[in-house]
Amino acid sequence: MKRYNKITGVLAVATLSLFSACSEDAMDRINKDNDHTTSVAARFILADVITSTAFSNSSGDLNTYASAYVEYEVGVDNQLFYAETRESEPSSSSTYNNVWNGIYSTLKNARIIVKQCGEGGRDHGNYLTQGMGEVMAAYNCALLTDFFGDAPCSQAALVDEYGSPVYLTPKMDTQQEIYTQIMAYLNDAIVNLQKSDLADVSGQDFLYDGDAAKWLKFAYGLKARYTMRLLSRSSNRDADLYKVLEYVSKSFTSADEQAAFSLYDATNINPLYGFYVARAALGASQSLCNKLITSNDPRAGRAFFTPVASQKRTQVAANDATLIPAPNGTPDQSTSKYGISAFMYAKTAPTLLLSYHELLFLKAEALVRLGDPTAKDALKAAVTAGLLNAENSIAIAIRELGTALNTNGSAPFDKTNAEAYFDNEVEGRYNANSLQETMIQKYFALWGTSGEATETYNDIRRMKGMNENFITLSNPLNATKFPLRYSYGNSDTTANPEVKAAYGNGDYVYSEPVWWAGGSR
Repeated sequence: MKRYNKITGVLAVATLSLFSACSEDAMDRINKDNDHTTSVAARFILADVITSTAFSNSSGDLNTYASAYVEYEVGVDNQLFYAETRESEPSSSSTYNNVWNGIYSTLKNARIIVKQCGEGGRDHGNYLTQGMGEVMAAYNCALLTDFFGDAPCSQAALVDEYGSPVYLTPKMDTQQEIYTQIMAYLNDAIVNLQKSDLADVSGQDFLYDGDAAKWLKFAYGLKARYTMRLLSRSSNRDADLYKVLEYVSKSFTSADEQAAFSLYDATNINPLYGFYVARAALGASQSLCNKLITSNDPRAGRAFFTPVASQKRTQVAANDATLIPAPNGTPDQSTSKYGISAFMYAKTAPTLLLSYHELLFLKAEALVRLGDPTAKDALKAAVTAGLLNAENSIAIAIRELGTALNTNGSAPFDKTNAEAYFDNEVEGRYNANSLQETMIQKYFALWGTSGEATETYNDIRRMKGMNENFITLSNPLNATKFPLRYSYGNSDTTANPEVKAAYGNGDYVYSEPVWWAGGSR
């Protein structure tokens, strides 16, 4: 984090300079000092946009709650317990207010980058930085609408030259309209990322150190993700599946190229780890344990730790009686009763904005849906990459606990045993039902520390919209109260009449899918 620490002060000053509203607006404009700048170069804003997207938006509250809803973990205390037991938390306008505000703040900064680097802007000619800003604007627009549905977007997160909002009560955009904006941002980014900058952005680019080719691959990977997201709304599914394959072919070729925010260290920690050590509000999921055991998945033998006893845990298998997994939907409220997944202690595991294994699963799914015989090989590569990513986090957790953990001697995952798992276990099930096994394997692969529960939550809702129920969730409350979306933040349910009307009493989260999952908004 040395590079990040160097500019923390600069970013703080920039934030104050750019986004503070003026209480005496007219006098401030009359007395404006035109000889000294009130903004900073776009590349410095980029550092904050990447950090907030990864740390707060992608792997913050959105991911933590999604981990419970998709049954990777079980909420066993405080807010997560009430979310698990559906006691108002999923429908309350206060639950996700922090991340609601955070996404808009980040989107505002991304749009400032795009504007400053555009025609007539102070940073015009820095096309690479502009393209990065466009990618991050697309990413945050997608987070916004994937979780909240229709939302203020085109008029939101816009500021004038004095840092004041252009619209105080921005209009609601439909999810379909927002996705049009997302794709436009990515298309513009693809053009700009093939140009260059006047200034060196490498020191502020916390994803790729200014490597334009990798950013371009990231943009194409997002186009693959979002094209697949809209599959249920496609007028020509085969054509769009071929587009997914085209975009994948232009994206990552190895895990070294994935969009990984990997600047965590001893003091700047992975947000899921930070949440767990502060609150201990997540327990091992009985539902997930059962799925792993049934599939004879190797994670079942390596990815769980027993409840803390005398400050010492033991690494155990998912079917070990000492694990004590939490029952989904009906846990006791306790921070010490249940075992946990090893991922809770992966202190420095990266946040993955788009992983190599997710990209490979998109390829495999597209090929399966098209009936292409090469789909099996694509799935094997995806499963292998997913297991190697899981091992990275599990190894970090084991090192973090050190002598406070009794290990069980299970073999680390490597390419050889990962491929053997596919050959011996996955292939037979794939031959029986290729699409189902592909989606189940993706479900297993996105479990972890890296903020990918958000994508699993999107996948489950996408499949529901296509009447594909491949992932069986066990929370008995899901029959009437599976959260189909997140509730709007109360900063806008109290201030924006359109958001207030859309929110109502909040119960819509259980009855109205988002548009791309078959709903109307």
